[in-house]
Amino acid sequence: MRQKWMAKVLSGVIATAALLGGIQPAEAKSKEIRVALFVDAGTGYRGVVPSVTLSANQGMEVTLIRGGKQEKLPDIKEEAARFRLDEYYLLAAETTDWNRAQQVVQQLRQHGCEGSIQAVARDGHTMYQVISGSYGSYQAVAGQVSKVAAATGQQPAVKGPFRLEAGTFRSLKDAQEEAEEFADAGIPAYPVVIFDGNRLEYAVWLGDEISRESLRALESTVSAKFSRKSLREADSEAYVVLKQDAGNSAKETIPKYVFSSRVKLVMEPKGRRGALIKVNEREGRSYRGKMEVSAYNGYLTLVNELPLEEYLYGVVGSEMAPGWPLEALKAQAVLARTRAVSFANKYGVADVSDTVYEQAYYGYEKESADVREAVDETEGEILTYQGKPVEVLYYSNAGGMTADGTEAWGNEVPYLRPVESDDEGPLQTAMKWYQVSLADGRIGYVRSDLVTETGYTNPAGLRRAVISTDNTNLRNGPSTTYHKVLATLPLGTALTIISEEAEENAYSWTRGPYTAAEVASMINASQARNNAPGVGAAVYSLRVTERGPSGRVLEMKANGQTIAVSSPDAHRSVFQQGGSSLRSTKFDVEEMGSITILGANGNYAVRDAGTRDVKALSANGLAPASPNGPNDQFLVYGADGEWRTVSKDPMFLIRGTGYGHGLGLSQYGARAMAEKGYDYREILKHYYQGVKIER
Repeated sequence: MRQKWMAKVLSGVIATAALLGGIQPAEAKSKEIRVALFVDAGTGYRGVVPSVTLSANQGMEVTLIRGGKQEKLPDIKEEAARFRLDEYYLLAAETTDWNRAQQVVQQLRQHGCEGSIQAVARDGHTMYQVISGSYGSYQAVAGQVSKVAAATGQQPAVKGPFRLEAGTFRSLKDAQEEAEEFADAGIPAYPVVIFDGNRLEYAVWLGDEISRESLRALESTVSAKFSRKSLREADSEAYVVLKQDAGNSAKETIPKYVFSSRVKLVMEPKGRRGALIKVNEREGRSYRGKMEVSAYNGYLTLVNELPLEEYLYGVVGSEMAPGWPLEALKAQAVLARTRAVSFANKYGVADVSDTVYEQAYYGYEKESADVREAVDETEGEILTYQGKPVEVLYYSNAGGMTADGTEAWGNEVPYLRPVESDDEGPLQTAMKWYQVSLADGRIGYVRSDLVTETGYTNPAGLRRAVISTDNTNLRNGPSTTYHKVLATLPLGTALTIISEEAEENAYSWTRGPYTAAEVASMINASQARNNAPGVGAAVYSLRVTERGPSGRVLEMKANGQTIAVSSPDAHRSVFQQGGSSLRSTKFDVEEMGSITILGANGNYAVRDAGTRDVKALSANGLAPASPNGPNDQFLVYGADGEWRTVSKDPMFLIRGTGYGHGLGLSQYGARAMAEKGYDYREILKHYYQGVKIER
């Protein structure tokens, strides 16, 4: 679980209480778990959508639930159906041209607005209505009118959940035929399923009005065309309005269930045992078990309910790669199960979410035979300390040593002590990068597979090479994700190889180099979040001033001022760039503008804040000059026999190992132990001290 510890991290006292066994397991008797795929938790995590699209190869059975009573709705015979709360929404456009409707949807999405196409019968034709959003009140939807208008270039109409009832019927077919009669006359009409608590009824409802006042206007219009029809305001609380949405072409439609916030709908796939339901809005992932839609905290909520052990198939395959040693997968299975039973109804409507707020769960596609074997062979087993489930924390890579509780939260945890961890596997398989110098003195990094060595060396003994592909990027560090492009080099560009370095990987990484102003900007933003004073417009000194037992950062100072953090692990989020934090707190800071020069008579000269005043004396007697000419960086040969890159202005390079908070199990470390023959129990007891594995 690659969990990010931010300002919400528990205080020392509370965290210790929880970790010593204060967390109670969920009721074991049900052996089911409820996983929220979309929910507004009201506690920091929020992920909601206006509608969800579910599909199953042989269709779905739908059950309506209200107040403990339930009734099956007519089966969905089509593969897919959409589900939406009956709320206010915006009608952004209305057209008979399906392609035009698609264009409006794209306009909405380009401006950050949701858009979908509803298909309605009107005067014998199919009308495509582009609708946007789902809002619980008129005030909420009215606040979005200008944004949708700016996106589409036309004023949207506000629609709502007020309707007229034009009769009840014995069957859905009768209601559908009656609705068609109204639609042929140009009046919006929908068949509706109503549950009175004892049985299903069918009705026809008219309109999508925003108030009772607009409902009266609709009533006048309908009465003028259908004088003999009996009309009244629809007032049922347990209902589903049956609409149609456009599919992937002008000729395709999918059923849409627009349901009351007073009911829940549960969908189960028809067909063979173990059939799956696909969720389009969750990257098209497929899931075991049932799907439930309801209103929670005023938003559409989707919950996947399934057996706990089957849930773990998806978790273990999401958190640890299939194909890893079976004993490592077993260790992960025990940890995932322990974490799952530690949460009981955390989200009110669900036990856990499908995100790393608890643990990643990406459904059936992440399953594999070895993952299922690992879960099955450890069935029911959890990790306990003093009789309670432990707070199982895991992450990708410890960087050689796991963390002590004080290094993440500031307080000790008895079963989380620093232990050695063999995590170098990713380093050994990583692509190599070369740090290189160009003929004009520029210094940067290129991938080794894009370079061909010439077989020659320069007078300093460094290898010469040429770029072997066209348009090769020269970067300021060894990765394509986190490091900037300095230049694009053509085929045949001559260069000198200074050193080799592994590409960014789960074990080792770098960030920067950052300028004094960039570092100050990041630190000042963090200081503001922590209500602490800033450190100035530029940072000239950035140093780690205290480390924990495993070598992780406990305290840092910038320009001599302590950097404020909510917890030691929060040092990672201080140095954010592009929304990405440091991978761990197991890092060193290299002050590239600082240099110690050995002078005459064994004296040393130290330059801390930049080296603009340093001059290079050439061997041919020329006057001293700025090293490496106009370039910002130059190379020096150190007493250790290594070349070092030095900057003329203050710059800072952060070098680290590890990926994650470091508490508990290192997934790469578990893999290495399994490859050496350790079983899952030995692996778990290495990373968690004094614990028991119990059913």
